[in-house]
Amino acid sequence: MNALQTTPPAWFTRAVSTPGESRFVEVEGCAIHYLSWGEATKPCLMFVPPSGGHAHWFDHVAPLFADQFHVVAMDPAGCGDSGRRGAYTSELITAEIAGVLADADLRAAEAPPTLVGHSAGAQFAVRAALAHGEKLLGVIAVDGLRYARLEKDHAIKVLEGPRPAPRPPRLHQSFEEAVGRFRLRPAPLAEIDADHVIAHIARHSFRRVEGGWVSKHDAAQAAPITLAFELLGALKDLRCRAASLYGEHSHLAEETAPSAVAAATEGKVTAFHIPGTTHYPMIDSPFAFVAAVKGVALTWIAALDNCHPESRGAAVREP
Repeated sequence: MNALQTTPPAWFTRAVSTPGESRFVEVEGCAIHYLSWGEATKPCLMFVPPSGGHAHWFDHVAPLFADQFHVVAMDPAGCGDSGRRGAYTSELITAEIAGVLADADLRAAEAPPTLVGHSAGAQFAVRAALAHGEKLLGVIAVDGLRYARLEKDHAIKVLEGPRPAPRPPRLHQSFEEAVGRFRLRPAPLAEIDADHVIAHIARHSFRRVEGGWVSKHDAAQAAPITLAFELLGALKDLRCRAASLYGEHSHLAEETAPSAVAAATEGKVTAFHIPGTTHYPMIDSPFAFVAAVKGVALTWIAALDNCHPESRGAAVREP
């Protein structure tokens, strides 16, 4: 990766020059870090990153949402600047999502919040929506919900087999070495020309320790991640709206994804591909990612105008 030598585009420089406000909230004995952009009176979009990811994955796109949304991006425990746990469970991650939403104080918001989870973060967001859907407007899964066993899905073998013990983090002698060795995992199925975005993410992915630099990610944090095929069918009974977006070049989706999702959820879940994107649409096609997520969330918000005024602050399902 030659990211450190790349001159970023002007829009990117402007976006990352508008950092989110850094906050912490304690959830089940662990300090959970999150970033916040925009006015608390606007509808909230809360981003849940992939396994090993962190809130700074969204630094370059969050300001592009902040004209119409209050944007929140979190570090689950064991990721980014959040604390670590002795053990990680899906129930704890659900509690962390709820804890961040509560701490962000959305009581004055114009509409209930929408969760947006990417990759394994989509699993976390959907499980939180299943537990607390009545408090949400909706949940958007970004390239994270499996609907079929695809041959190109390398994770099936990994997640079905015995899990090896987490390895100690690799020690890098310098920050520059750590950033230079940063790679997206899993590797994208198409080339990504966004070294400036990847370098920015990398710069927030390591912490200093005695003797050098190591990843901020606690490898044990991946323990709750499963293939999660059961989540798709569960969405038809969700107490809020739901959408599942896929990269065109994704390891867990083919062109049949929209029709398969519609069939599995009795037509209650919006599903479509974001053209030209990989598993990482916020990195390879940030403008398309912003347009897709905004389009879904704003459509849901507009539908609230058809509700009684007293219902505008509560999540409702589309007919």
